[in-house]
Amino acid sequence: MPIIPINAFRFVRAAAVGFSILFVIIAFWATWILFTKPLAIDFLSYWAASRLVLTGQLASVYTLEAHHAAEELIAPIKDGWLPFAYPPPFLLVVTPVGLAPFWLAFFLWLAVSTTIYAAVVGRGSSLPYAMAHPSVLANFLIAQNGLLTTSILAGGLRTLERRPFAGGAILGLLVIKPQLALVIPFAMIAGRQWTAIAGGVLSAAIALSIALLALGWGAYEGFFSMLPVFTTGMANSQWPWNELASVFASLRFLGMPQAPALAIQAIVALAAVAMVCRAWWLGLETRAPLLATATLLVPPYLFTYDALLLVIPMLWLIERQRHLWVIPVAWLFCFLPIATYFDYYPGPNTIPLAAMLCIWALHAPAGQAFLLSAAKIPT
Repeated sequence: MPIIPINAFRFVRAAAVGFSILFVIIAFWATWILFTKPLAIDFLSYWAASRLVLTGQLASVYTLEAHHAAEELIAPIKDGWLPFAYPPPFLLVVTPVGLAPFWLAFFLWLAVSTTIYAAVVGRGSSLPYAMAHPSVLANFLIAQNGLLTTSILAGGLRTLERRPFAGGAILGLLVIKPQLALVIPFAMIAGRQWTAIAGGVLSAAIALSIALLALGWGAYEGFFSMLPVFTTGMANSQWPWNELASVFASLRFLGMPQAPALAIQAIVALAAVAMVCRAWWLGLETRAPLLATATLLVPPYLFTYDALLLVIPMLWLIERQRHLWVIPVAWLFCFLPIATYFDYYPGPNTIPLAAMLCIWALHAPAGQAFLLSAAKIPT
């Protein structure tokens, strides 16, 4: 079994610490830029939706033109739209951000979500690796929700082992972004996690009900009216395909027609779900990181910042010192799409490759030779 020198491991950890510090510095830099000149980044959609709710214009949140007009009051949007397409429970989550100026709301959103992420995902010695994941940078640049959704999934899966009902209840909070919860029911049923299922159903129902009471049925009508806009947009190639992080989008970027690309997406999704079900049915040690990884291979609609979920299998491999060569390769595959933000990388989104590589590492035996072997770090 090959041995990775301890100095090499220290170099990797030092690199993780370095990237973590760099990413935090960039977050402060981004805040300063927004303080001096507001820009049309993803967080503008949250802030505009919040302002509309706080000023009694709830019906305008899910109206493209009205929401766009609210965004334009802060920063011009040169091309396309920045719609708010999240369900009402998430609208309720972001409503407080409109109480602060745009730049300060940006900073506070990052501060709160990063604190939650560091506490849940980056516990103890894992913090440098958790903060060095490229999708942390993606979330820092545009203040997206990947830090929050990753914390929910990681926290729920960890709590599930000790307190199934509470773990399921945490997982149920992914109702704020349902496409990231598609694999969870299959895993819970395969794992006979009936108590967790009850917790998840209850917490999701409570979240939906609170949003209904606070925002009214009109918010749900608006949300459902927005869904065809996105399905039509994908059908008509209205998004740059390399900004989407799914197998479907990568195939469309490479020129494959929609029907076969959707068929391949479905095949990959079914295979990923089947592997998750097997792991949870058998109670395998890899079941939690497999669920997180498969989550990125099932929905056709997700983005680079959602790839932060891959920190869960990557940390699992690091903690067990297995297939450590996978970590820098997967890291690079997660970083390349971020370079697209600055027009430095013109190729397809490589997040699906990172997810498939992590699935391989979670399945591969630990005693194969050469690159297929697990790396053992001397202590």
